[in-house]
Formats: sequence, C-alpha cells, structure tokens
Amino acid sequence: MLPSSEHLTELVRIEPTRTLRRGDRVSKRRVQPIDLWLLNLAEIRDGELLDHGLQEAAMQLKQLAPAIATLDRSNCRAELYISTIREEDQGGFSLPAELIAAAADAGLSIEVSILVMLDDYIESESSTPLNSVSALH
Repeated sequence: MLPSSEHLTELVRIEPTRTLRRGDRVSKRRVQPIDLWLLNLAEIRDGELLDHGLQEAAMQLKQLAPAIATLDRSNCRAELYISTIREEDQGGFSLPAELIAAAADAGLSIEVSILVMLDDYIESESSTPLNSVSALH
C-alpha cells in the first residue's frame, strides 16, 4: 500500500500533479485499481525542445532523488515514466545521462511508452483508445 499522499508530499517537499486512491472512480467505467501519487517533471509540447525539457526534468529529479530513495519499496513501486506520442513511423529520442543518473540515485526504474499515430491510420469501430498513467504507486 502506498504511503499516504500527505506523507509522500512531506517527504519529497513538493505537491503532486495528481493523486488517486484505490477505489476512486476515474471514469464512467473505470475504478482506480491502485493508489497513485503522480508528479509531472516535464511536459514538452510541439515546437518545444525535447532536450531542454529532459534536462529540466533531470535537474528536478536530482533534487528529489535523496527523498525518493528513502521510500520503502516493499510498500510501493516508484518509477520514472516517460511517455511520448509520435507522428512518424521511425525515430526516437535520447535520454540525457543526467536524467539516467538522477533516476538511478532515486532507485527508479525507467519505463518508456511510445504511441505512434500515423496520418493514414484508420481506427476500426472495435478498437479502443490507449490511455496510460504513471508515477509512484
């Protein structure tokens, strides 16, 4: 079970972007299956420099790493989750060494999600949208 939201907020000394408790209704059909404390380190929009956003995330994570490293991992899972939506079928991005080092200092695994949406993609009636959420949980 995740420590209380208040405890995590006090520990890392920053307000979360979002919190959810197990059992919270998150949509008409979905009930939150796990406790979640989420902090967005960076949101990079079209036209913004990816490298700059990742460097900012690395600096913030470096400051938070000592506190995150103290979490009892028998009671929670902590990860660095990176999600991107791409509009081309090939390509990628690099993670700066500072971000990888800060994640290691915090004891975080790095999870990466890449959703590719091509212009010629035709959604069938039976398909469902892909949604994902990340954080300490």
